[in-house]
Amino acid sequence: MASGNDWIRAVEEYDFDDAYFNDIGSNNDCEDNDDDWTDSESEREEEAEFNLVNPIVMEMYAYMQRHYDKQPMRTSALTGKAYIDEVTEGNPAKCYEMFRMTPELLLHLVDELTQHGYLVDGLGGVNAIQAMAMLLYILGHNTRYRCVADRFQHSTETICRHFRKALRAVHHYGKHRCVGAIDGTHVSARPPVNATQAHRDHKSLITTNVLCVCNMDMQFTFVHSGWEGSANDSRVFEEAISDQKHGFPWPPTGLPIGTSFLPPHKSSRYHAQEFHSSGRRITSKKELYNYRHSSLRMVIERSFGVLKARFPILNLMPNFKPVRQRYVIVVCCALHNFIRMNSKSDELFRTIGESVGEGSATTRVSSGDAGPSTSSATQRHVLEMSSASKRSMGQFRDNITDAMWDDYVARGNVR
Repeated sequence: MASGNDWIRAVEEYDFDDAYFNDIGSNNDCEDNDDDWTDSESEREEEAEFNLVNPIVMEMYAYMQRHYDKQPMRTSALTGKAYIDEVTEGNPAKCYEMFRMTPELLLHLVDELTQHGYLVDGLGGVNAIQAMAMLLYILGHNTRYRCVADRFQHSTETICRHFRKALRAVHHYGKHRCVGAIDGTHVSARPPVNATQAHRDHKSLITTNVLCVCNMDMQFTFVHSGWEGSANDSRVFEEAISDQKHGFPWPPTGLPIGTSFLPPHKSSRYHAQEFHSSGRRITSKKELYNYRHSSLRMVIERSFGVLKARFPILNLMPNFKPVRQRYVIVVCCALHNFIRMNSKSDELFRTIGESVGEGSATTRVSSGDAGPSTSSATQRHVLEMSSASKRSMGQFRDNITDAMWDDYVARGNVR
């Protein structure tokens, strides 16, 4: 059987000119004796045949060049597997910088995903740890497929395919079923052209409004993404709790507040920064309640700060499909939770997690933000509940407010 190079050489050496067709016409074995067949008709027929055959031959030639005479492109001696071995077996700080977690945590994550069947190992020459490393490399550095392909020595198609598989695996692995602090944040988005204006937030940035619930251990327990950046927090919140498919973690019905939520008092200072910057002491029981309410809610601000600092892809979203952009947001939150659950001493949680929110509930880390939270004194809205639920919620909040104030006064904090 002829090799690819033999085919190419044969096509290059063959001369498809008029002489070729003239030879065919003059061949005694194929001579046509029809008296009505004129020279002009013969020439037109030959030209038509040539015009038909020539594009086919040229397409065959181009195909041979592409598929039989390839020049290797990914030729680095440091293969993807060798690179991962070098990083995971070397200085732990390098692994943290490249994959945003320690070597032990990376291997533990891969074990969890493979044992639960979310990620299959060894498909297409790319094992599970390579697929997860590619995912973390892209999320942690907002790197494009071409750069990742060169780093891991695979084609861009292979990188894209395994990125999607790893993304789905972590998305299925994430758990979102607890109650905690609720807030919204803006994440960079790449919407379709006809939806760009709707995604402009109050800073004129193209974003998506993401509603999150966070427990007191800085773990995201509910993530609802996909709303335009121009959408108000209350609108996103109402849609999240009204549609059962989102699985919003309602508080247990046995709690004194029923099935409602515990908001701050209106018309009183709320954010901690308002108390610190003004130099005024707390002067009323509503201000005391709001100050402590804000302090507890800062946990979600710290979580947002850590999340965006760890995964820069949230600050400048690539041009993925809208569905994949939502997956990226949820997967980043799931990885955030995994690191928090398995590594309490994580560097970002120790540094950013402790510093963000000391001043105000809208404080951010400059390197990890796509815009401030949309919760502010002018933007806060309490969703309308049933009259009975609102009365129960209001009474419960007033009881907490009175108890806090009595203790505050008894300690001599009011002059």
